[in-house]
Amino acid sequence: MKKIIYLFSSILFTIFCVSCKSEENSTQKKDENPRTEATGPCPRYILENKKNNLNISVFLDLSDRITEPKIIQKDIEYLQSISEAFTDHVKTKKLILLQDKIQLYFNPEPTNNVINNIAEKLHIEFDKNSSKAKIEETQNLYAQEPLKLYELAQADFKEAKDYPGSDIWRFFKDNVKDYTISDCHRNLLVILTDGYMYHKNTQMTEDNKTSFLTPNSLARLPLNNSAFVKTIDEKEFGFIKATDGLEDLEVLVIGIHDANPNNPYAMDIIRAYWENWFTEMGVETYKIQNADLASNVDKVIKNFLNP
Repeated sequence: MKKIIYLFSSILFTIFCVSCKSEENSTQKKDENPRTEATGPCPRYILENKKNNLNISVFLDLSDRITEPKIIQKDIEYLQSISEAFTDHVKTKKLILLQDKIQLYFNPEPTNNVINNIAEKLHIEFDKNSSKAKIEETQNLYAQEPLKLYELAQADFKEAKDYPGSDIWRFFKDNVKDYTISDCHRNLLVILTDGYMYHKNTQMTEDNKTSFLTPNSLARLPLNNSAFVKTIDEKEFGFIKATDGLEDLEVLVIGIHDANPNNPYAMDIIRAYWENWFTEMGVETYKIQNADLASNVDKVIKNFLNP
């Protein structure tokens, strides 16, 4: 009887050891292959490389500013600098780590479908399956297509009885989180605008804050002196907050232009409006860049996108 009990105990001990060994091997295999694990919307190894995954969104202000040929030319050159910064970044990455994208946005959506089709072409994503040829293709698209887009938008502005214009404030309220922020990327929004903000369907006022800023509305503000910063703070002049929770978004505004020649502080006032607005919405990293020669702004763009 003792022999039977001993034999039975030996069998149970052997089974237990084999089970433990199997579990140990299974755990070891999991540790050896961490890249297969998914964390949220993307694989763990992509999420861990988040700061090196660019998600660049470009918002084009297609308001009446596009009636100026010089503005269009500068925008086109700015776009080329942005695309170069993007492709330069892609070139530095290992194929397995590619998870980068660039796209254009407007608000409201242009009524001309050809413009929308061009924007679709300029929505480009790189991943581990992308070919090297796609880099050159991206550079060529951003060198050729923006001019076509602006020519179409300019023609629509001249011909359309009800040109949609541009609604930057509404874009931030309704779209910025869904369109420009990804959990797996470093999120960057570049806005090409003159700094003034207006759309006929978005004219709101709350005390001294508004959803717009035009040359005429700026001229009416009591900010035509060196105490404008103090007055803005005390009277709480500025844009109405459109949203919040934008800590994971970096914003570069390019093209700020002074259309108030009678106010020597106009450019600084526009800058203060935007900076205070971004701060209220949670944006921690931003830069407001004046309109300038594209060759000068090129460095600003590339340093911001690839610090």
